[in-house]
Parts: sequence; structure tokens; C-alpha cells
Amino acid sequence: MVVQTQSGVGYEIRVPETICLKSQSNQEIQLYIHTHVREDELTLYGFSSWEQKELFQMVIKTTGVGPKLGLAVLSQLSIDQLTDAVFQNNTAAFSQVSGIGRKTAAKLCLDLKDQLKNREMKVSTSSLQTGNELDGILVDQNQELISALKNMGFQEREIRMVLPQAGEKDQPLEERLKKVLSLLTPLR
Repeated sequence: MVVQTQSGVGYEIRVPETICLKSQSNQEIQLYIHTHVREDELTLYGFSSWEQKELFQMVIKTTGVGPKLGLAVLSQLSIDQLTDAVFQNNTAAFSQVSGIGRKTAAKLCLDLKDQLKNREMKVSTSSLQTGNELDGILVDQNQELISALKNMGFQEREIRMVLPQAGEKDQPLEERLKKVLSLLTPLR
């Protein structure tokens, strides 16, 4: 799909089929972007949630699964279906995706199981520490801010150094982004 920003620039973004089916022309949309860089091309992949983007990044880390196949997986399986398939070692669920055979499906189950277990532990630990849904939303805003800055070419360690000075977490994301940019730019 082609997404036009508020400044009028249009970007071609590859998205799961579910987003295409739900979207209409001239509709406002928010996507979480994964930028895939290759020697001869720069491709943007868009997702409706941070969790979907993270899952895509986990899937494409598997040997033999590139971004096009990863997108096909997320077009065919929802986040819950994919997670269930991994923990139940249901290779048949992955085999439904065009381009994935038995070996790749088994490898996906094996590789994703460890990654998803680690992710679940991080989520449960942060939930115990905060005990508050609002804090989870604020963590998402920080992740959104970090993702935007990484897409602009900043390193995560640079971002994390100035993130505490980005203003209050309940401020709009745009204001916090401007503040962090003003702090990062002099460092370069």
C-alpha cells in the first residue's frame, strides 16, 4: 500500500493482507515500520501493532525466512494463532503459508519458542514491577519513540542515554520526539 504522510510524501509500504482488507482509500492509518535494508533496495514493512512488528522481526531471524515470507506468515496467521502454533509445535499451521515446507515450519517452531519465552518473561516481569496498565502504555510510547529515532539513523545506545530527558511520559509523542532530537543532534 502507499501511505501519504502529513507532509505529503508517499511511501510504499508492504503490509499484512489483514491491514489491506481493513483499510480504505484516504483513511488515516498508523503503522509500526520495519525498515529492511539490502545492498540494492530499501523496503518498508508496516504493522498495525508493536507486538506484530516484533513478531515479524523474530520470524525473519530464522534461517531461510526473509521479509517477504515473514509477511506471508503474518498475513496468514494472527499473533495468537502463531504463538499457539509455536508452543504446540504445530508445524501444519506454518505449512499452510505458501513457501513454507515441513523443515522451515519445524525450524520456525524451534527458533520462535525460545524467543517468545524470553519475551513473555520480560512482559511478566515488567507487569509485576508496575502493576499498572498505564505504565504499559507509557513503555509502548518509549518503544515507539526509540523505533522512530532508529529509523532516522540514531543508535539505540545514543537514544537510551537521552531518553530520560525527553520530558514527561504523558506528553504527546511528537513533543517528546522533538525534545530527543534536539538533545541528540548536538552529539553528532
